[in-house]
Amino acid sequence: MALVDYSSSSSSSSSSSASSHSDSEDDNAPSAPPAKRRKASPHGSGARPKAPSPPSGRESDLPPLPSAFHDLYASTVRHSVVDDPALHHGRKRLTPHVVGNWPSHVYVEWHPLADQHETLARLVCRVSDAIGSRAKLHSFLTSDLGAPLPLHISLSRPLSLSTSNKDRFLDQISSALHGSGVSQFSVSPRRLLWYNSPDSNRTFLILQVASSSTSKMGGTLSNPELMRLLNACNGMAQRFDQPILYQSKGGEEGSADEAFHISIGWALDLPVDEESNKALEVFRDGDFESVETWKIPVPGVKVKIGNVVSHVPLPSGAVLTASRSQSRSLFGL
Repeated sequence: MALVDYSSSSSSSSSSSASSHSDSEDDNAPSAPPAKRRKASPHGSGARPKAPSPPSGRESDLPPLPSAFHDLYASTVRHSVVDDPALHHGRKRLTPHVVGNWPSHVYVEWHPLADQHETLARLVCRVSDAIGSRAKLHSFLTSDLGAPLPLHISLSRPLSLSTSNKDRFLDQISSALHGSGVSQFSVSPRRLLWYNSPDSNRTFLILQVASSSTSKMGGTLSNPELMRLLNACNGMAQRFDQPILYQSKGGEEGSADEAFHISIGWALDLPVDEESNKALEVFRDGDFESVETWKIPVPGVKVKIGNVVSHVPLPSGAVLTASRSQSRSLFGL
């Protein structure tokens, strides 16, 4: 016997029959509250999405997510199997995709703390206002949905590894990084600059970084630890016939030492001239004076091959400068 004896007369009688059957099963069941009417949006039928609420200053009672969790969701959404700049704000793929090859990258990842993220967002907005209509400044700080994104310091150029080489590359670069003699360290932002990409028509808004270590292990180098890691990565790139970053073969270290940076925004076809450089003066405002005091921890190196991210930890030879009270980021780290 059917649970509900639907009538074939009409939809209204069907609803009446079903309602009568339900009432007969539990005469004492409380009646459902009347459905609330949805408040009309002042922006029409499609409600405007709310801006993300600022993070609360109170620490969550939940334990922080392990860093490996974010590696599982590090890949971006693929919109097309062909290079279509219209899907990426006019950007073009630097290394054309080859079926069977794996786009790869070696880098240091940084998850800004909540207050750091807010400060950087204000900085990008101020620079964007300063350059005006000359170019549209896009932010690297948040996704299209407003979610905070991690930032990075590159240790390689975009690489393209074959299927037969990718596992061997990961094994060998992990060994090279472990053998670099670099322990966990931290860096600090020093200057706000424009950087013209040599491979495209993009201009990046970057924070130049320098080691915040008090040791003089590198002599006159401002980034002794990053230079050692870069040398290991470039050596491995050459071994696999890949392009190297910052250095020409047999080139001097000085120019590469000052090239390490964190990109926080980008624009298309923005000339780096007196007018655009003047926009960078906002970095010297009192609102951003704390940025140079930040200690960005470097506990390890990320190796991304395809959509798989591997973490290569550095030995904890020194205590990271980020204190426990500062260890909560927007990502729960």
